[in-house]
Amino acid sequence: MFIHPGNDFNINCSTFNFSTNHSSNQPLTIPSFMHTEKLDLPRRREQAVIALDANESPFNAPDNRYPREEWIELCTLYGRHERIPQPCIYFCNGTEEAIDLSMRAFLLKPQAKVVSVSPTRSIYGRRAAINRAAYVEVPLRADDFSLDLNALLGAIDDHTEMVILCSPNSPTGNLLSKSDIEELVQLFDGLIVLDESYVDFNPRASLLSLLNQYRNLVVLRSFSHAWSAAGLRLAAAIAHPDVIERLRSVGLTHPLSTPVIRLARQMLARRMDVDKWVRQIIEERTKVELALKELPDCLHIYPSSANFLLVRFADACAVYKYLKQQGIAVRPYMGCLRLTIGLPNENSALLGALRRRKDNKADEKGGAKE
Repeated sequence: MFIHPGNDFNINCSTFNFSTNHSSNQPLTIPSFMHTEKLDLPRRREQAVIALDANESPFNAPDNRYPREEWIELCTLYGRHERIPQPCIYFCNGTEEAIDLSMRAFLLKPQAKVVSVSPTRSIYGRRAAINRAAYVEVPLRADDFSLDLNALLGAIDDHTEMVILCSPNSPTGNLLSKSDIEELVQLFDGLIVLDESYVDFNPRASLLSLLNQYRNLVVLRSFSHAWSAAGLRLAAAIAHPDVIERLRSVGLTHPLSTPVIRLARQMLARRMDVDKWVRQIIEERTKVELALKELPDCLHIYPSSANFLLVRFADACAVYKYLKQQGIAVRPYMGCLRLTIGLPNENSALLGALRRRKDNKADEKGGAKE
């Protein structure tokens, strides 16, 4: 069973009380086009209606109909699982689309600026560039990749309209300080997007409960990692209903296809399987970490609350090339390798390859001495 962060985290339709103000006690700025045009967003049809209003084919039911009710029902179903009301949820095609929609909806100034940290996911900078916004990276602390809140606040100026953070962070795997993030939400008047794509591996670290107090916060959830559904390209944005309405206004009329919605509902019905997968990945992560510590080339393993480990090697480039030759794909990053935790046999293959490399190096040194 998934662990929720305590009794105070009780988000449901009857107890979820949104603050009408965000940190500055001022309403979020509304784009001008939203005052003049009401877009035709997905809406429920009357159950007994003869549907002749959308130029749909009458054949090949049920896929012949646009996914109106199905999308709303998916949001409702996910809300029941996470104890969040349906108007606070927007399902879309992956976290990258959720970030892109957030930028299109909230980057309003001609010289808009987005602030994030480094290292973190590259999609943030890519989406900012596509949306013609300046992108500023504030380095995480070098020793432990923790958030330097003062430096982050120092990077925010009058042009800054959005801050994006990822916790647990990728590629580092560490959690960012809850207190730092809450202080940021209090002090910054713009939109804060918190990417919790990996939080299922440490659910107590979620900051969803802050949505009760702050309307300038968007929390992103992904189905790609713990839910084992990367191929669906499915993510949820969770926020104040006013924020969700703005995301819907700039998004697609039908955000998801019917087959994706159908598969997503099946995944939600397998929540116990997901719990089991998460436990197994955490157990395997611990085993891999202990085995890596025995390797002389392994200089440091950064603490992880995700489904991967960031490992500093004495010669990460050489290790990367060797593993590639062995048919094992990992991700390099500035003297480190990011190792995704796989199935037990895959993890054993990785560790076996690293041990063989160690033995080969020892043999080479012995031969050189002779």
